[in-house]
Amino acid sequence: MESVEIFCRNIISTGSAFGIRTDTGEQAFIPFSVVKASNIKEGETANATIAPNRHANEATPWFVIRINRNQPQQEHVTYAADRETAAPDKTIDDRALKTVKETDGYMTTAEIATDLGTDSTIAHNALLRLFNQGKIAKADVYGSGGQSRPSFCLWASSAQIFLGDD
Repeated sequence: MESVEIFCRNIISTGSAFGIRTDTGEQAFIPFSVVKASNIKEGETANATIAPNRHANEATPWFVIRINRNQPQQEHVTYAADRETAAPDKTIDDRALKTVKETDGYMTTAEIATDLGTDSTIAHNALLRLFNQGKIAKADVYGSGGQSRPSFCLWASSAQIFLGDD
């Protein structure tokens, strides 16, 4: 078992969640019982006790046993994979914010990831943190009515940008 910092990436319909280790960028499964007991929300970062996932596949090598809410949380995170491409003294969050603010319209997560030189998961996590802090706007786009998750997300410096110029 290890104690690490986990970013809660998304909570699925069963109440379980998936998180990202902030030190390595690896995915961790968070069972419903841990989500409920800790009251963790999407976009939050918390200290957690993890172990290797016994049902592991390559995508989810870790299993969260406990989320320790009494330990301090870090607001801005630079992932291990981001450290290789990050400009000195700039976190992935700073770089993502700059990319969104410098565009004239809105961008998809994939477009922003390409601009940042990172993968879509890391870019999405940074954008979600910025959105939760009220620094950028987000629009979830659904391709059909029965979807439980959006087909893709659009990001902009303000919600007004999604309405376009009339």
